[in-house]
Amino acid sequence: MNATVGNSVFKVQMPGSSRESIAMFSEATEDPNPIHVDLDFAKECGFNQVIQQGPMTTAYFAQLLAREYGAERLKSLDITFTAPVYPEEPLTLTCEIAAFDDVIHLELKAEKADGTQTAKGTAAIRHEANAK
Repeated sequence: MNATVGNSVFKVQMPGSSRESIAMFSEATEDPNPIHVDLDFAKECGFNQVIQQGPMTTAYFAQLLAREYGAERLKSLDITFTAPVYPEEPLTLTCEIAAFDDVIHLELKAEKADGTQTAKGTAAIRHEANAK
């Protein structure tokens, strides 16, 4: 990887999650919000389907960052969710280098195929010498 401000660290398309995967994630994370599993409730809330949990997108970013840098180097990960993600909707996750100082600062973005941004955020990565 070329460690220059503005350079891409990754651009990865994640396949859409099935309703079953979303329900299993709700159960595993003990998320009681029915908007993730109950279609009628989701429709009452103004959505045409159940919606994927935001933390699923965070988990995708964490996995990709750990693969790229090593989990021990991840200092922080902060994601804001900006639009719903429905079952079977693939997401493109991107990461670019934003700055360097005592850590590597990264900008993160998740988008749907139509370009709708569903999440944005930042991460900080320890330099290898400071990883432990």
